[in-house]
Amino acid sequence: MNIFEKVANFVITRVISVYGGIARKRYLTQSSDVDKISEKLLMNLLQKNRNTEIGKKYDFANIKSIKEYQDKVPYTTYEDYTEYIDRMAKTGDQNLITAEHIGFFAKTSGTTGVTKRIPVVDKTYKSYLKCVSSYFTILTKLMKENGIHTGKGLNTVENETEITEGGIREGFISSYALSKMNVVQPTICIPKEIDGYGDNIDMKYIKARYALQDPDLIYLMSIFMSTMSDLMKYIFDNYQMLVNDIRTGTIDKDVDIPVELRQKLEQKLKPDPKRADQLLKIFLNEPDKGIIRKIWPKMLLVVAIGTGEFAPFTEKMRYYCGDKVTFSFGLYAASEAIMAYATEPEDEDFLMVTDSGFFEFLPADDENARPLLSHELEKGKLYEIIITSASGLYRYRIKDVIRVTGFVGKNPKIQFAYRKQQLINITGVKLTSEHITTAIKGFETELGVRVLDYSLYADTDFAPWRIIAFMEFDEPVDEKDRGIVREIFDQELTKVNAEYGRMLKIGECSPCAVCSVKKNTYNEYRKQKVKNGASDNQVKTVRIIDDKKKLEFFKQSVEQYF
Repeated sequence: MNIFEKVANFVITRVISVYGGIARKRYLTQSSDVDKISEKLLMNLLQKNRNTEIGKKYDFANIKSIKEYQDKVPYTTYEDYTEYIDRMAKTGDQNLITAEHIGFFAKTSGTTGVTKRIPVVDKTYKSYLKCVSSYFTILTKLMKENGIHTGKGLNTVENETEITEGGIREGFISSYALSKMNVVQPTICIPKEIDGYGDNIDMKYIKARYALQDPDLIYLMSIFMSTMSDLMKYIFDNYQMLVNDIRTGTIDKDVDIPVELRQKLEQKLKPDPKRADQLLKIFLNEPDKGIIRKIWPKMLLVVAIGTGEFAPFTEKMRYYCGDKVTFSFGLYAASEAIMAYATEPEDEDFLMVTDSGFFEFLPADDENARPLLSHELEKGKLYEIIITSASGLYRYRIKDVIRVTGFVGKNPKIQFAYRKQQLINITGVKLTSEHITTAIKGFETELGVRVLDYSLYADTDFAPWRIIAFMEFDEPVDEKDRGIVREIFDQELTKVNAEYGRMLKIGECSPCAVCSVKKNTYNEYRKQKVKNGASDNQVKTVRIIDDKKKLEFFKQSVEQYF
């Protein structure tokens, strides 16, 4: 960085940090009055939107309490909004579901089916800015403790959008948030010139190329920890090309990038043989363990969703980082709303935010129960989140189930448990992604193996039915243990769901089948999803295989059955 870049970096980092600290303090303070704040937020939303088409349909103008709202407005799903969304996309019509201006459609990643367009109002970015700023509060504290004054980071979020027929921008919610937070640009190593190129550019190369050439990076930030882990693998697989490009100040001729963008970037790139020599020595001589701190000696912080089903990727990143890098697990959010965020580094619990929407909580074990409010929840219980947002979603069933782990004042701290569609539910046996994660951890401990990634499938064509587990192992299972692999995994599944063990015992289901898949199978799956239009930042790992197409993909990669 030159002197002007250093000044901009220093000032922006500190300003964002102060803003994040204020926002965090406000969220913690408001947690004592979350019941009153939630009711006020809902009443304001209803009054503002009383003259919209949907507001007239449900008589928002005459709703005066939370109970009246719950009595008059039914639960909704995406299908309840498709007519309005299609009109907006085609004609640009406004005031249909919200009086706020809808300037963006967030495309979902398609995890549960067809890609959807979720309306986003312009003020939504404020919640993102508050939460993202809190990570800079953590960062500046670490910088002070380590005597570091300036430094950039790698933010893997991509700013790629399109325009609908009605003139409304659409893309992934991460793109929207990044486009609204241009102020953070002086803290990011990726050049702004790449914005807007979307699918026409090899982003893995760009991220790796610009990150590697800067020895002073101090943070890594992504949506999911899997994206960061995949990027490290890309670096390991392509380090010779990347090092050569840094040496010569060029972009490899085989990299997929438009000619005009290549020319713009290469005009600013300079040969750096000294850095190239440093990197080559590291890749040739250093072990993978702790290599991130060898590549970037000042690295302080990694921010990404890395708990629950993403825990295996966090384990990988900790291995690459060593013990001197702090982890923050980011946001619990969806295209529909930010729901919670990690208030402390290394904390796996997320605190519900108080200003991004009105939240109700439906007990997961009783569809007909009265939905509860934040202050009515119980520690240890599971609840489905129901969202009412400024973007025009009312009592919207996002299908996420969370577990309450504690409280700050009256405000719950939570962990994601599972998606309602993403579970195995056969003859009383319910296996969620949370169950599977726990079973895999026990399986690794008992068998003494490391599972890099995994998925389960309920094989109901087999008689009696069985679970098929696809696993990508770090190293082949020891020959002496191969005969007990299935037995141990059945044992761990029984620990998380006693009904599964009972079904095995009485012969109502068959012992599981464990399939070892080839190395990089899951990375190839994610690459295929991106190729088909999903965002690299939003592709989630398949934990429960729910269709034949996914099943065939993993079957074709099996190299050993247990």
